Amino acid sequence: MRNPMLIIHLLSVATFIGAALSAFVLSRVADKLDQEGKIKVKTALLSLNYLGKTGLTLLVITGGYLMTPYWAALGSMPLLVTKLIIVVVLLVVLVLLSIQAKKAKKNPSPDAFVAVSKINTINLILGVAVVVLAVLIFG
Repeated sequence: MRNPMLIIHLLSVATFIGAALSAFVLSRVADKLDQEGKIKVKTALLSLNYLGKTGLTLLVITGGYLMTPYWAALGSMPLLVTKLIIVVVLLVVLVLLSIQAKKAKKNPSPDAFVAVSKINTINLILGVAVVVLAVLIFG
């Protein structure tokens, strides 16, 4: 059962990081458009949040299962504790991102999209940090 869960876990990493990276890059590209084009593109980008939520949800589920042999040794693995703390922070950031995305959908304005963009950048940085820590811990 470990191998299928690891496959799902790695695909979830690609989904979560891919959604955050896509939103980050496309948001920067949209910033170069005129005001109307910028709002249209950034409104369309809000749908990537669902992909990010799905990826992170699967990551937490499969990660919890894959952590089974490590729970007992958690106290002697500070990098793993750090990684788990960042995952919890990521969950909070994703909730904040969802709230801001709903506000931006309801009232599309440049200010609303700036908030979404900032939170998405934090989301991307934390996601990459989790991947780096996972490689350092389990690599």
